[in-house]
Amino acid sequence: MSRMKWVWTVALLSALSAVSSVQAAEPAPNLLEPAELRQMLERGEDTVLIDAMSHLECMDHSIPGSLCVADEEFLAKAPKLFPDKNRHLVFYCGSNRCCRSGETAAMALQHGYARISVLKGGIPAWKKAGYGTVSQERIPRLPVASIKPERLARWLLEKRDLLILDIRREARFREGHLPGAINIPLFRLHERYQELPLNRPVLVVDDRGLRSFLASSYLVRKGIADVTRLFGGMERWQEYDSAKKKR
Repeated sequence: MSRMKWVWTVALLSALSAVSSVQAAEPAPNLLEPAELRQMLERGEDTVLIDAMSHLECMDHSIPGSLCVADEEFLAKAPKLFPDKNRHLVFYCGSNRCCRSGETAAMALQHGYARISVLKGGIPAWKKAGYGTVSQERIPRLPVASIKPERLARWLLEKRDLLILDIRREARFREGHLPGAINIPLFRLHERYQELPLNRPVLVVDDRGLRSFLASSYLVRKGIADVTRLFGGMERWQEYDSAKKKR
């Protein structure tokens, strides 16, 4: 098994293992290879493609015909969008390490949806198979600077005038965050970016440094000129902080 497939498989299994032992006895999502999904779509099967990433990521690039329903908002939107619980729902993510499609699929099963699948490998696997994507509102990637945890630690000691914007899930934010940080989850950023001051430096923090690039580019386009992102996200910061405490 290649490293890429191994990483994605571990991520999906990790997401599904978050379900309790009682729930583990329930049916698991069906894993679809890109070619299988493509054939289903070509045959015109009644299948709903759901991009489980944020609105910005989904609008930036998605599989043709997809609905943008972030995993954080699936339960609130599902009754209206998917009243028929026997309809085939196929979830996918935007990266190989993404757990969101598996987590949302597990939620759907728990709430009575009978035909649930997950696209194995997400968009990267779809593209690798030679299939196209669409961009409804492409966000040009801009040369946004990044800083490592060591420099951020110095900035914090210097008490720099810095607005720390944490774009992780609310639950992750509550578990722990940088001093003084505010939380606007990425799936809400397109609705709430106007809450941010235009005249103050902003540091964007995510989980692993993968989503902050798009978020930072988006904020620069919206008029926030001084934007930096944390290299490696909170994962790298926590590693740094833990190592520092052991010295």
